[in-house]
Amino acid sequence: MPDRPAISALLIEDDPADAGLVRHALRSLGGRFALTHRMTLADGLEWAAANRCDIVLLDLTLPDSAGFDTIRRVREACPAMPVIVLTGHDDDDFAMQAVAAGTQDYLFKGNTDGQGLQRAIRYAVARKQLEEKLRQSEQRLQGIITLAQDAIVSVDQQMRIILFNPAAERMFGYAADEILGRPLAALLPERFRTGHDAHAGAYATGGPASLSLAHRRELAGLAKDGREFPVEISISKDIQQDGLLLTAMVRDITERKRFENDLRILATTDPLTGLANRRAFLAAAERELARVRRYGRLAAVLMFDIDHFKRINDTHGHAVGDGALQTVATTARDLLRTTDLIGRLGGEEFGVLLPETEPPAALEVAERLRAALAGAPVPLPSGGGFHLTASIGVAVCDPRDASVEQALGRADRALYRAKDAGRNRIECEIPILSAAS
Repeated sequence: MPDRPAISALLIEDDPADAGLVRHALRSLGGRFALTHRMTLADGLEWAAANRCDIVLLDLTLPDSAGFDTIRRVREACPAMPVIVLTGHDDDDFAMQAVAAGTQDYLFKGNTDGQGLQRAIRYAVARKQLEEKLRQSEQRLQGIITLAQDAIVSVDQQMRIILFNPAAERMFGYAADEILGRPLAALLPERFRTGHDAHAGAYATGGPASLSLAHRRELAGLAKDGREFPVEISISKDIQQDGLLLTAMVRDITERKRFENDLRILATTDPLTGLANRRAFLAAAERELARVRRYGRLAAVLMFDIDHFKRINDTHGHAVGDGALQTVATTARDLLRTTDLIGRLGGEEFGVLLPETEPPAALEVAERLRAALAGAPVPLPSGGGFHLTASIGVAVCDPRDASVEQALGRADRALYRAKDAGRNRIECEIPILSAAS
């Protein structure tokens, strides 16, 4: 097994006697160290730049440099080099200041035997290696924080911002230097501020090390310009020497929310008319029936379709037929209350849900709807237009109904009676409701 190479040590010392003591101490170790001696800082740094050097043994009083500035110059020239200060000051405070200035250890001149010097050198080399690994790790972490696409925001125990990465600057519109030190509340919409610090404190004292808030129904950030935007947040906590550190990873989910909303619209909306589709209409009607059962207030449903719709398509074409459906949708939507719901149930058939509406009021709405549809012109591509009519069936949601399909079935039967009776008219089917029901 080959011998390990000798540790290359550079001694920068202008006193020949002190240099001789170091040389003697290292020589007693039997070739495990290769010592190079230079008497000025400039000569020492020039040699270190051109040769392999594992450690610098540094006197702080040299012909061309003195004091802690000597350490600074070595650190600037050789940032990865471990340094041991050789001091004639028998003063622990002075020696500790030297270490704080960037050296790895210190030794008092005249008090260094071979074994002590060897231990100090190996310790200094090992410590510098650990410091370098830590520096590289922190550098990698800083790179991750800087390049992260998600905002990273850290706060101290007082909920004041102490870290704000570039993604956070882009997301919230603040430069880091104008937001650091400010309360986290600056990034929260007003409605989220009350109790936020208490919730954060409860998490800090009793929650897990990290926590995703994706389950929250609504989370929002507040930009510098006052704009609110939906966010997804994961938080973590870390107990440090100077107190608690809370860090949040914040993701702007505006585009995802917009996409989800588009999907919801596609799933619940008829693309031709913009009305609720059959599935959405039935779901809303079921919710209304549940309220009828709970509170005892009636709701009405209308079913109507365009009279002789096949004839419109056959005579004018399907494009005009589509226009007729759109005319019906616009006319009905303009006439109904905002609390009412109209849906296209299929083909030329439509349904209307009238919450908290008694039969007489439902019949009145149906008549106004029939008249409005009869008076709404459907334009033709060649100019002019025509009028259409509709037949309407009226029913109410009975608390005894197992589902809203029963109420719609009654309205559908009334609709077909209206057609059989000549079209462009209204029929109703109202169940007998006893006082007990």
